[in-house]
Amino acid sequence: MNAIAAGSPTRTGRHAAPPAPSPWTGIGDLIRLALRRDRVRLSVWIATLTSMMVYTPIALKLAFPGEPERLARVNLLKTPAGMMLGGPMFGGNETELGVMMANEMTLTLIIASSILAILTVIRHTRAEEESGAAELVQASVVGRYARTAAALALVGAVNVVLAVTMASAMAATGFDVMDTAGMCVGVTAAATVFGGVAAVTAQIWRTARAATGAAMAILALAALVRGIGDVIDNSGSAVSWLSPIAWAQQMRAFVDLRWWPLTLLGLLTGGLILLAALLEARREYDDAIIASPGERSAARRIGGVLGLHMALQRGQIIGWSVGLFVAGLAFGSMTKSLLEAADNNELLARVLAAQGSDGVYTTMSQFLAAAACAYSVSAVLRVYADEQSGLGEAVLAGSVSRWRWLLTAVVSAVLGSAVLMFFAGFGNGLGTGLTLGEPHTVLRLTLAGLAFVPALAVLAGIAALAVALRHTWLGWLAVTFVVLSLYLGALLRLPSWLIDLSPIGQTTVPTEVPVVALIVMGFIAAAFTLAAGFLYRRRDAA
Repeated sequence: MNAIAAGSPTRTGRHAAPPAPSPWTGIGDLIRLALRRDRVRLSVWIATLTSMMVYTPIALKLAFPGEPERLARVNLLKTPAGMMLGGPMFGGNETELGVMMANEMTLTLIIASSILAILTVIRHTRAEEESGAAELVQASVVGRYARTAAALALVGAVNVVLAVTMASAMAATGFDVMDTAGMCVGVTAAATVFGGVAAVTAQIWRTARAATGAAMAILALAALVRGIGDVIDNSGSAVSWLSPIAWAQQMRAFVDLRWWPLTLLGLLTGGLILLAALLEARREYDDAIIASPGERSAARRIGGVLGLHMALQRGQIIGWSVGLFVAGLAFGSMTKSLLEAADNNELLARVLAAQGSDGVYTTMSQFLAAAACAYSVSAVLRVYADEQSGLGEAVLAGSVSRWRWLLTAVVSAVLGSAVLMFFAGFGNGLGTGLTLGEPHTVLRLTLAGLAFVPALAVLAGIAALAVALRHTWLGWLAVTFVVLSLYLGALLRLPSWLIDLSPIGQTTVPTEVPVVALIVMGFIAAAFTLAAGFLYRRRDAA
């Protein structure tokens, strides 16, 4: 018996511990869970970006029907501001519609799809750790790297779908299939890079807000570096190549298509994923490489509920202010070229004849305010996110009423919007004043930017109602309506009464100061907020 026991292998007992799971165990299940949670959200993003590939060629044909108009457009986009907002001009066939599409849309699509990638990765990694949902997942048989790997796999799959749908939609309108595929694959490959960036920032910062803000800041820096490089050389300088956004644009779709820049994007994505895995291996669950401010003993005391909201939004306000200032500066610096382009553009000439240069200023201010709508809504919707994560519960457990918690969120969003529009208007005025040699436009357009605060307050009130009703999509629906009515209202031939419902469209400063409309918008914002506060007090917590 002893010999047999000594010579035979030990049998695994019925209660012996199972073998350790692989670090990648559970990826498939987590991907299916993420798809189920995000099916509506991702479908809206994909449908929106795909529809842009059908809308943009039609808009370009309407805006630039002939060769003179298209040549004026080329000269406008070769200005420093045009290079910052568009992309490199490689020479040859610059008035051909495919080249115009690549120049107009590549940067926009990269930014939009990269934002989608960043939000998706953070949502399924750091945000789940912060809310505690990841702890439930980790309690099952899930590997250490499974959550991050599943989030990145989801982003990769979404980008593949985007590449196919966008290329199919664009090719269906008559564009060359290979050039279309090159443009769309380059866009989604660049977006995948920033998904990797988000995976890294999710390991470095402990809160989803900080991780998202850091990833967005890197995206903005990449766009800025690309823009500076293309200003140095319209076809792209050595500085341009420091940005992965330039790598996608340097595929030169519709000019001289080349595929090798995809290799650079793939190598960078792989490096970022490896870095994220190494950082994740070095930290504990619900920990980070960099401590959050609240974990520091010398952290500054936050005074009051409004102060708490402002502290939570500080990073967002700074980031949005810098972005809108740069955008306003770029818009303003294009004013002189835009006024000169009216000589060859009948549509622009009619606008200037009817409204003068103030019409251009109003349009630019409305575009900046439409972007700020996203901040106003997201700032208020954080109340619902904090309610789900448990932060709101910790605050409301004290002497803070639910009424006060929601109303101060709206007030902080409006104050933040005022800061954003101040810098947007200041940048617009500064760019215009420098290019036209009219210093007085700096103050004038700064005040014009601040005139949009009542309109943004209406959006904040709608977002508060969305929180009270537990339907956050209502806030984003309002933002979508504002953007569509501003950009596509005329093209889609929407009825005038529907377009007039947009608070941004009702603000026509500096062409005219609609005092009555501004006062009415203030009352509407207050009514929405008070109604939201009443409903929020009466409903149960999320």
